[in-house]
Amino acid sequence: MKTVLFYFSKGARTRVKIIKIIDSLNKRNKPVFLNTLSKKLKISHVAVKKHVDLLRELSYIKEINPKGKPIYLRVTQKGKDVAKEFEK
Repeated sequence: MKTVLFYFSKGARTRVKIIKIIDSLNKRNKPVFLNTLSKKLKISHVAVKKHVDLLRELSYIKEINPKGKPIYLRVTQKGKDVAKEFEK
């Protein structure tokens, strides 16, 4: 699944890491929130939100509790395919 979003654009590595973290935590039935990602990636909450918003818009991840606070994230099948592609 070669796409600019994960290979050639600024922030591509961060987006791959976000998907991999969400997928990993989902597999262990652990909740994933924006602050979880921010801490694990050591980047600002605002930066994580921008990446997450883009990934949500393109259906790589989804919110489990729309309009809930905090937002609980899950990876979609499309996102799982990306995580699998970058397992190495």
